[in-house]
Amino acid sequence: MRNHTPYFTTARFDSVCPETGKPITKGDTCAYYPAVKKAYHESSPSADNLRGLEFSNAYNMVDSGY
Repeated sequence: MRNHTPYFTTARFDSVCPETGKPITKGDTCAYYPAVKKAYHESSPSADNLRGLEFSNAYNMVDSGY
């Protein structure tokens, strides 16, 4: 079974963010959501949400995973 947890990665090819329309070039950092198979620009709201989740999980905050 695959893990569908989103994570930050380095883009392997050029693409466009489905949320902001900004280009994601090969080598850029992007947020990847494997459940929907989409990569988001690091300045997108989805990437910001992922940063918040990673922060709350790292510090075992009450809301983590909510």
